[in-house]
Amino acid sequence: MTPDNIDALNTGINKDESDIQKHFDYDGFWKELIDRFFYSLIKRAIPELYENADTTLKPRFLDKEFRDILSTGKIEIRKDPHFADFVLEVPKKNREVEWILLHIEAQHGYGGGDLAERMYHYKCLIYSHYRKNPVALAIISGAARKDERFYSHTHYGTSVVYHYNNLVLIDIDDNELKESDNPIDIALYAAKCALKAKEEFQKFNYLRELLNLLSARGWSREDKRDLLLFLEWIMDLRDSELEKQYTEYRSQLNEEGKIMYIPLGERELAKELEQRGEARGKAEGKAEGKADGKAEMVRNLIANGISPDIVAKSAGMSVEQIQSMMN
Repeated sequence: MTPDNIDALNTGINKDESDIQKHFDYDGFWKELIDRFFYSLIKRAIPELYENADTTLKPRFLDKEFRDILSTGKIEIRKDPHFADFVLEVPKKNREVEWILLHIEAQHGYGGGDLAERMYHYKCLIYSHYRKNPVALAIISGAARKDERFYSHTHYGTSVVYHYNNLVLIDIDDNELKESDNPIDIALYAAKCALKAKEEFQKFNYLRELLNLLSARGWSREDKRDLLLFLEWIMDLRDSELEKQYTEYRSQLNEEGKIMYIPLGERELAKELEQRGEARGKAEGKAEGKADGKAEMVRNLIANGISPDIVAKSAGMSVEQIQSMMN
């Protein structure tokens, strides 16, 4: 489930915002967030595993292994835009590793009510191929019935019960998330806010609250930057006047040194690339100017510590194209 790259970033043409959201790399975005804050997530969801994990080493995404168990060579192995699935290898302090089967359902409910069967099916596939029993975790932002949080089946005296870890956001108290010093909890609270916000003004108020929560934390510049990208994407503020007010408030906090923002949101980056390209285009020719403006933006993002992988996804380019711009 990897959507197409955003054409607006390739051509410099402003597309309808709903079209940009439709083509947003949902799977890739969650993957970047998990990669960045994986141990924070495990500390929240599976504290026993966190205690045994070697947090000095990064987990490894097992994309090839996941494609193998699904018997496909395609990278686009997810089908539904409402969930993402990953398998990761987590190093432990005793030099052993654990495999994590991670499911994220970030919309409403369990993706048609079949999550329990899906989790059991993937577990069976992993064991069949690799003789490994994964530690399984499902992250659910919508409502979930108690009987959907594990898999059970009985057939002529043969029965199976499969329990896995569940992180259901509605089960976690808002104040607990807001007061937590765990970075992933701010992202989880933002996901809860996004579900509750039905109107643009609600989104605006939640975004201001989230900004204040983020600015009060003593986290690193990189943590705040990457979390802010997630907060803005998941809230998806679209009212132009409210967006302007929010941007001004964010700039004020930036000037006060409370947060560090680098514009990487799809719509904001698209606008900035287009504006830079148009300014240069007046003097150098429109097409050439847009290309130069995009290249300059890419170089600035890399210089500010953004990884080539993230820049490539945001700009609708390949990592190789990004690297060629840097040479």
